[in-house]
Amino acid sequence: MRNHWNEKWKEIKFDEHIDDNEKFKISNHGRILNCKHDEEFLVKKYFINGYQNLPVRQKKNGKMTSRYIHKLVAEHFLEKNDGIFVIHLNYDKTDNQVSNLKWATKKEKETHQFSNPKFKNIVRKKPSNTKLTETKVKLIKRKLNDPNRRTRLKMIAKQFGISETQLYRIKIGENWSSVTE
Repeated sequence: MRNHWNEKWKEIKFDEHIDDNEKFKISNHGRILNCKHDEEFLVKKYFINGYQNLPVRQKKNGKMTSRYIHKLVAEHFLEKNDGIFVIHLNYDKTDNQVSNLKWATKKEKETHQFSNPKFKNIVRKKPSNTKLTETKVKLIKRKLNDPNRRTRLKMIAKQFGISETQLYRIKIGENWSSVTE
């Protein structure tokens, strides 16, 4: 295995919940070496919610758990200060190089998240607070009671912007029972 330019390695010191037999090294580039055997090798990449993680065994019950790589890199290569969260400066969850990571407070983390270009560019639907009117309910009941109806309930519900449950309740008279065709 070849090192990247200016790559430094440190033995990972896990918290007290992780089995003592879990031996790994971590680099300032976010790479992990398995050191449990005679020959060291790079660990396969695993992801949870887009973040790379390292599966490790618990001390107490021997079950598997995991630790986030970006947090391990920050713990081993960055000064913690008053931060408890680790943020990716370029918003790329897979870029775990120490130069891309920073310890942050809760407020800093939230500010960083909301300034993410991907978050800013999301098209958000405005809530449609359109309630049914008596006229619309009459129309719905006409459609539901039409003997030649070929439109499925799902399509009728979509047409009026209501749920199928709401439509079913109108059909059986649980909702809007006072309105007749």
